[in-house]
Amino acid sequence: MTDLTNRRVEDAAADWMKAKSAETKANKDRIAAEGEILGFISAKTEGGTTHQAGQFKITLTGKLTRKVDWGILDGLNIPAKLLPVKTKQELDVKGVKYLEDNEPDTYKTLCKALTIAPSKTSVSVVITETEES
Repeated sequence: MTDLTNRRVEDAAADWMKAKSAETKANKDRIAAEGEILGFISAKTEGGTTHQAGQFKITLTGKLTRKVDWGILDGLNIPAKLLPVKTKQELDVKGVKYLEDNEPDTYKTLCKALTIAPSKTSVSVVITETEES
């Protein structure tokens, strides 16, 4: 990399760190404002409510997280048709990569059912040393 290119990368990295810091502050400020709103308006434990405050329409949505102890559930005598359980189909990406690396014929066949597209590249920037002025 040339010195000029390296300098541009450093400038871009500095811009990234500045933007990331602003994003973190904005997130903290938003969470604080949400807490302030919740201090004035009560939300349902579960479900949504809408409130009008001047020009602002504020919607609060209460949520509950539900988890199951599979060991206990397996021991209960609940008819299968009444069990509130879904089976989720999910692609085993490690398995796909294994086939790609070790079973090329099977992978080639599998590719008929796959859509492969690039996703967003993750960027992380940390300061490793302080540059002296």
